[in-house]
Amino acid sequence: MIQSPEQFFGRRKEVSRVLSRIGGQRPQSVSIVGERRIGKSSLLFHLTWPQVRKHYLGQDDDLLVIFFDLQQLHDLPPEEFLLLLSDRIRKTAGDVSAGTAGGGYQEFQTVLEQLTAKGRRLVLLFDEFDAITSNPLFRKEFYSFLRSMANNHAVSYVTSSRVELQALCHSTEIADSPFFNIFSNLYLRPFERSEAVDMITMPSREAGQPLECYADQIVDMAGYLPFYLQIACSACFDWLDENRGEPLNVEAVEARFLEESGPHFEYLVDHLGEDQIQVLMALGNGNQPRIEQMATARRLVRDGYLVESAKDQYRLSSRLFARHLVERTAVEKGRRNGQSGASGSRVLRAGDRLEQYEVLAKIDEGGMGYVYQARDSVLGRKVAMKIIRPELLETETLRKRFLQEARLAAGLNHPAITAVYELIEHEEVVVLIMEWLEGKTLKQKIREEGRIHWKQVIRWASQAAAGLEAAHRHGIIHRDIKSANLFLTPAEQLKILDFGLAKNVAPISASALTHELSAAGMVIGTIDYMSPEQACAERVDHRSDLFSLGIVCFEALTGALPFHRNSAAASVDAILNHPAPDLALYEVEGAERVEPILNRLLEKNPGRRYQSAAQLEKDLNDLLKPRRFGWFR
Repeated sequence: MIQSPEQFFGRRKEVSRVLSRIGGQRPQSVSIVGERRIGKSSLLFHLTWPQVRKHYLGQDDDLLVIFFDLQQLHDLPPEEFLLLLSDRIRKTAGDVSAGTAGGGYQEFQTVLEQLTAKGRRLVLLFDEFDAITSNPLFRKEFYSFLRSMANNHAVSYVTSSRVELQALCHSTEIADSPFFNIFSNLYLRPFERSEAVDMITMPSREAGQPLECYADQIVDMAGYLPFYLQIACSACFDWLDENRGEPLNVEAVEARFLEESGPHFEYLVDHLGEDQIQVLMALGNGNQPRIEQMATARRLVRDGYLVESAKDQYRLSSRLFARHLVERTAVEKGRRNGQSGASGSRVLRAGDRLEQYEVLAKIDEGGMGYVYQARDSVLGRKVAMKIIRPELLETETLRKRFLQEARLAAGLNHPAITAVYELIEHEEVVVLIMEWLEGKTLKQKIREEGRIHWKQVIRWASQAAAGLEAAHRHGIIHRDIKSANLFLTPAEQLKILDFGLAKNVAPISASALTHELSAAGMVIGTIDYMSPEQACAERVDHRSDLFSLGIVCFEALTGALPFHRNSAAASVDAILNHPAPDLALYEVEGAERVEPILNRLLEKNPGRRYQSAAQLEKDLNDLLKPRRFGWFR
């Protein structure tokens, strides 16, 4: 999300239209509708700047504009939501007092009455409003109340969503509410050519590295969707800045662009309809849509994936998206025809043997491979056997890299780290033989029991920090700390799982590793638990694990993930740009004790986080020590 008016480009007509509606004496409500990454949140936030409103409206001294990111509040009931909203309005207005004791509905109405009495107009900008409409806790009376407030006070709502609001409602009764009749829809479309050129040329010119002469190549790479244009501009600018005086290496710039945009392309392909995929594939292979596909093609033009070059003649707006689509389809076709996977990827059954290990049962299956319970016939003990999917280690570089990391992890010896006994290369298969554990993961415990008392969370976090410190001292970072990778034994001992899949930081740069693993289709880390530097594919060090551990602590304390959103891209945006919600919103006992540590763990800037797991472990243990006046609660 763009949070500076100087970095906001284009959308002049859309900004003017929204402000003309909300800036009237009787403000009108607007629903901004557009595909993901089209710039809805940026447009909403742009409206909060007084200088922007003054440019379009002249004076707006009596206009109070408040931005609200609803994704952070997706599990709050209506009463608490309205109380929180009222509190934000009071703090922003500065001259509105708290109402008498009462619920959220009464408090919100009291605040609006005070604003009306002062001659002030209120505009509430609700980003990702579908977090409300899809929440069954928000019933018909909530929407009737909001409509009544808009009818009786100078208040308007501006919402953002991927589709029309009614389509996102959790019931037909809600979709039929008259509340939605107060909105006029504003559809965000791809940039026009002039807007795209402004985005390419103006910031780069101010930064001293003009990109005007590369505008056609950037548009060819990215198309006219603002998000992809930003990525392409950044890739081009960075390459030129690092290689001053050299002609642009288009292939290198495209590789940088695909490194960042590839996961988003994957998301698009996974969420487009089959009819849309067929049209895109036809064009990717040089064929025009058939007559019966023209309506689909026009929808794809509207959403920014196609450009109409002549009457009923189309092309993909991004050449690299077209290439990605064709390559992915070819890979999937090969897999369906049995051209990938290899014999080593077959599923084992009870009784099968691999060297001295006899398979007892299949336990789990995930993106990395299969996990079995097995018996070591030599030592007579149960072990866990993890078979890595061969397609994840297709290149010799990746295979050597993985084996090196697994051997390093096998050398770790700490009570909080699951022991790796042996590494086996059997035909094309890589197998990790690990300590067998009884118990459950922290993720399972949270799902079964809900939020966990803060003192227990601190104890487990201290054990995890001790294990991470032991690994970090050997130059190994985990990269995928999450509640599903923290195991709890019946004796309440925490064990960190999957250090065999960790990354040693010394022999290879983060960018090279990211490129190799991305090429193989491997996701390093789980999005909801990623650090900002992981999400940006930047170099990662041990402090990334500490950020992820902070997310786990938040999840255990509240039962919720602080940066989880409706899509992977929105989650990444939250990790990069939004603070974690206050623990007070979840009424966490001991919040005032835990929050200073948690806030430091979740610092976006690694330099402001804990600089070592040992430092974190000390603070956690100090938190549990009895104080002079006894135990605090």
